[in-house]
Amino acid sequence: MPCQDSNYVMQVGDTVIIAVSDGLGAAAHSDRGSKFICEDVVKRLAQTITPPQPSIIESAIQPLAEFILGTTNQTIDMHAVMTQAVTASRAALIEVSHTAKHEPREYACTLLVAVLSPDAWHVLHIGDGAVVGIMSAQSVKTLSAPDNGEFINVTVPITSSDYLQHLRYSHGIESLYGIALLSDGVQPMCINYKTGDAYPGFFQPLITWLASYPHADLATASSGLAVLLDSDKLRQKSDDDMTLVLVMKLNTPDAP
Repeated sequence: MPCQDSNYVMQVGDTVIIAVSDGLGAAAHSDRGSKFICEDVVKRLAQTITPPQPSIIESAIQPLAEFILGTTNQTIDMHAVMTQAVTASRAALIEVSHTAKHEPREYACTLLVAVLSPDAWHVLHIGDGAVVGIMSAQSVKTLSAPDNGEFINVTVPITSSDYLQHLRYSHGIESLYGIALLSDGVQPMCINYKTGDAYPGFFQPLITWLASYPHADLATASSGLAVLLDSDKLRQKSDDDMTLVLVMKLNTPDAP
């Protein structure tokens, strides 16, 4: 079987947008579904949160317009923005399935989306997997826990007709050292099943390792992480597809 996990990451200015999706094993084309939804929702969000560049004339008259009309700065409702992006991406995925003459359920997948800026974070999540905040080099906190319902191997995909009832939004106005998004294949190693808490012992060595890694050679770091996740020791705890996306800031007090 193909890997049914997907992820997509895009940086817009000083904001990073990350999506991770896990295709349901019983869905025939869930690998395509997870790939499509990750790329589509991240690109939609990137277009939404990127402010249009004003012309030279607009830049010149902006201070005068604000003086006469009042400030034009408005706080973005990220909950609404992210929900709209996910809804639009889901509709596009359903259209893909119809074009291919497949049932939408054949593209079933979970979805975790995170928007991380220097002083805030926002997460929209449906299904299992988890989002973990890296508070410092030694401290982690679960920002969004898995949702498996009554049984650990059952979850709600984005293609579900009642997906809006299962979308969970969380956010914080705080500066994170970094963030981690992971599919359910990695959960047994780093998330307490009963409480949803993240295990610091799993993340601390990875944080230290990545913080000291040459930033010009992160492709090699990614390959090294893949080897670790596929090691015999970790495979004893999970035989599922594994995705772990780690995003960390440069030039923080605890890192070079």
